[in-house]
Amino acid sequence: MSTLAVVDIGSNSIKVSVLDRQNGSEVLRTSESVRLFPITSGEIILSAEVLEAGAQAVARLVAIAREQKADPIVLLGTSALRECGNRGDFDARLRALTGLGLTLVSGEVEARLAADGVRSDTALAGYQHIFAFDLGGGSLEVMEIRGQRCTLARSFPLGSVRLTQTLLGGAPGPISESAQAAFRADVLLSLGEVIPPQVAERALIVGAGGAFAVIALYLEALGEPPTSGRLPLLRIRELKDKLCRMTADERRTLPGIPADRLDIMPAALLTLCILADLTGAEAFQLTHRGVRHGMVKLLLGESGKLFS
Repeated sequence: MSTLAVVDIGSNSIKVSVLDRQNGSEVLRTSESVRLFPITSGEIILSAEVLEAGAQAVARLVAIAREQKADPIVLLGTSALRECGNRGDFDARLRALTGLGLTLVSGEVEARLAADGVRSDTALAGYQHIFAFDLGGGSLEVMEIRGQRCTLARSFPLGSVRLTQTLLGGAPGPISESAQAAFRADVLLSLGEVIPPQVAERALIVGAGGAFAVIALYLEALGEPPTSGRLPLLRIRELKDKLCRMTADERRTLPGIPADRLDIMPAALLTLCILADLTGAEAFQLTHRGVRHGMVKLLLGESGKLFS
């Protein structure tokens, strides 16, 4: 079997997807829970310890991809590394460990790759109008897809790690109603004029990225696995309200939510509630496809329509 792979180096985790060249099916997907750095408003510099931990995590994922005979293997740098002042040092360490260098993409290209990945999900093949969000640690990608064309591709510095640090003070404990209102006002300043009002009335609202996947894990742990990938807004709002009332220790009692996500989930859930209000969505359709899968399609020369 002929395969290729993409390693997505994010701010909160590093993921690899290995795909079959012939049919585009995902042969393997795994990740390393490495938070490269807290994202603030200033220049980001990786400490020596964090740089090495991140590079070693990438090297382990590359080794897994090579076990699957993947060629090529792309190391994809997105929001987090775009802002990293010493990414050259990180790139040099990756080359030393793996023989591979970074491929860094702009925010718009990241959004278009994510759109292409979403469009490749066979579960969504029957939908001709999709409005999608890819929520990561450093950025939020907003995309509109009509048929095979991406008609809107924007990237915003509204990732869950970033917003936890900049708007919620690290979110160590309960988040007051006033803090939630201020969070909402800041996010709306960026998104209010970009997202068409009530777009859910005419498009399927799709969610990609770790926050959506964690909500699915939480619902499964409650004995309510998402039906056909549907994440009900009612449950998202309930979880948001619960987390915002809890201390850091109390959050650890919640089922299904990985420990490395607990501190950033309030920001993620607050963001998703804002997106639902703007679009009029009653649910998000979960997809596990995104920027890595879009990069694979680009490598295979299958992305022309979405990039037109």
